[in-house]
Amino acid sequence: MTVDSLTVDRVLAPASIEELAEEIGTASGTIAPVGSGSALSVGNPLDSIDCVADMRRLNRITEYVSADLTVHVEAGIRLGELQNALAEQNQMLPLDPWNGRDRTIGGIVATNAQGPLRTVGTVRDWIIGMTVVDAAGQISRTGGRVVKNVSGYDLAKLYTGSLGSLAIISEVSFKVSPCYHTTATARLRVSTLANASEMVRLVRKGPLNPTSFVWLGPENTLYIRFGDTTAAVEWQLEHLPGRDWERFDPEEEHAAWESVCGFHESLGELVVRVAVSPSAVGDMLNRFEPTTWLAHAARGIVLMSLPPEQIGKLRQEFPVAIERAPLEVRRQIPTFGLRGHEHRLMLDIKNVFDPDRRLNPGRHVDGERPR
Repeated sequence: MTVDSLTVDRVLAPASIEELAEEIGTASGTIAPVGSGSALSVGNPLDSIDCVADMRRLNRITEYVSADLTVHVEAGIRLGELQNALAEQNQMLPLDPWNGRDRTIGGIVATNAQGPLRTVGTVRDWIIGMTVVDAAGQISRTGGRVVKNVSGYDLAKLYTGSLGSLAIISEVSFKVSPCYHTTATARLRVSTLANASEMVRLVRKGPLNPTSFVWLGPENTLYIRFGDTTAAVEWQLEHLPGRDWERFDPEEEHAAWESVCGFHESLGELVVRVAVSPSAVGDMLNRFEPTTWLAHAARGIVLMSLPPEQIGKLRQEFPVAIERAPLEVRRQIPTFGLRGHEHRLMLDIKNVFDPDRRLNPGRHVDGERPR
C-alpha cells in the first residue's frame, strides 16, 4: 500500500478489538489506521509509515437496541450495511458523507465527514460512546451505551475528526433516529448571488425546518429537503419564500441529491472548507469569488474551489481547512492553518495521547508549523 507516496509492506488485519490492541502493543514503528481507503489524502502528508492497521475485518454490529434508539458497531462496518440493518426497524443514522455509503464508520468518524444532512447535526451529535486503542495497545472506553451520559469529559468528541492521530477508533455507539414518514425536495434557480443570499436569509429566518439545505454556485441553485409527517412536509413546501421553487416527484428526489453529490465531486482537486457566520456567506463569496462552491446554507459551512494562493488571504479572516488537495499542495500549505494558542493546544493534546508520535504522525496539526 502507498500513502502520500510512502510505501508500506506490513499490514495488520485484526478480527477483534483485543487482537488489534495486542498487535498495536507489540508492533514497532509508526502505524496508520485504514478503512475503505477513500480518505487517505485528508490531512497533512504523513511523516512516516511503518505499518497499516486495516480495520475492515472489524465489521460487526455488536448490539442494536431498536427500542432504545441505540446501535453499537465496530469501526470497519460500512455505512450502507449499517443503514440497511437499521431500515429493517424503520430507523436510520442521519449521516450521509459526500463520497458515499461505502465508507467505513471508523473513517467517517475519524474525518468528521458529513454531507447534505449536516442541517440535522454533525457526526459528533449522534455519538454516545466509543472504544479506542491507544498507541501503547491499551483499550479504553469513553461515553456509554445509552443516550443519557452525564459524567466525565466526552473524549469521543475529541477523537472525532482527529484523523486517527490520537487513538484508533475501534467501536462507536450511536443514537439513531426513526425514518422520516415523508421526504420532499424542491429546487430554486436564481439569477444573482445577491438574490440567492436573500433567499437563504428568508429560509433561515422563517418557520421552516429543512433536513438539508445547500447552495450551489456559481449557478446559484438552492436545493432544500424536508423530512417529517406528510402534513408537516406539505405545510413547509407551501410556505417556501418565493414562487419559483421546482418540486421533485418522489421517484426523482433521490436522483436530485445524487446530482448534488456529483456536484461535490466536481468541485475540483483543491477544495477548502470555510466556516463563516450563516448571514455572512453571501458577502464572503462575493469578496473572494471562488470558481465553484457548495454551501451548507443554514450552517455557514462553505466548500469551495479556488487558487491555492487565495487560502492565506481567507485565513486572515475565517477558519479555513483544506478539504482535499493534491499531495504537492498539501506539502506546501498546512491543512488546518491553526496559529498561536490553538496550535499549541493541539500539539499538547497529541503529546499527551501519543507522545512517541506512532499514530499517523504528521497527519494532523503536528504535521504543520503555524504561519
